[in-house]
Amino acid sequence: MSILNFVSPNFLPITVLLVEAEDFLSGLREILPAARIALLKKESSPEINRLCDEFKADLIDELPTAPKIFDIILARDILTVGENFYAMLMAFNHLLTDSGYLLTQFYNVRFVGILERLRQGRFFNNERRLWAKADVVKLLDEAIYKEIHFLPSERKNISADEWKDFGFDNFNEDLRTITWLVQACKCTAEVAALKDIFTPEVRAELSRLLHRIEYDIDAEENFQRLKELCEREGIFDEYLSDFINQVVVHAAARDSIRSRLIN
Repeated sequence: MSILNFVSPNFLPITVLLVEAEDFLSGLREILPAARIALLKKESSPEINRLCDEFKADLIDELPTAPKIFDIILARDILTVGENFYAMLMAFNHLLTDSGYLLTQFYNVRFVGILERLRQGRFFNNERRLWAKADVVKLLDEAIYKEIHFLPSERKNISADEWKDFGFDNFNEDLRTITWLVQACKCTAEVAALKDIFTPEVRAELSRLLHRIEYDIDAEENFQRLKELCEREGIFDEYLSDFINQVVVHAAARDSIRSRLIN
């Protein structure tokens, strides 16, 4: 299983950032032939220059500062090496578009090979950081990623029955998995779909009007403005209903607004 299994074919000029992951350039070019790919790596080569659109020499100093630049960021080793992984996860979140996602991986501390070495009093304190899935989920939650998916990269065909007898959970064959691949999305799929259809300006105005109606601020006037906005921008009922679910906090207000606008 490859981390590129998370990437769907796309013929649009989406933007991609690779962080010290030039070995994925060729595969990405096949899946995303029109993508604009930037690479962060200390050294370049003719093959890198041929396959990517932009080359940066230093990870920290060369990261852009403007928000919402990249649709995909592939930083395979961010969780396994280095010390500033939390700051980098936050920086990547800042750089992702609303429908964008981060791809990375981690080495599983709950793999039975690791557990067996611990039982024998041996632990290889090498340069690779080890994680449990629950801790990675917590870390990504704190870095404001909204939807997280896992795929096994490498598994050993060995029995985990003894460790299950000890009380170790083996959900999704976690005990036999050496490496987990991760897709961390900036928004949930539902919210990302909402954000992809209309411009940020239209969504901001829609959100503002809904909040004013919810809190009874010039409600009748804002109902009329909301209807005019929907007619002018072609905001259809299904989209409006989903948007109300995401934006309006109080259930009673959601039902009232939806009933008046849509039914």
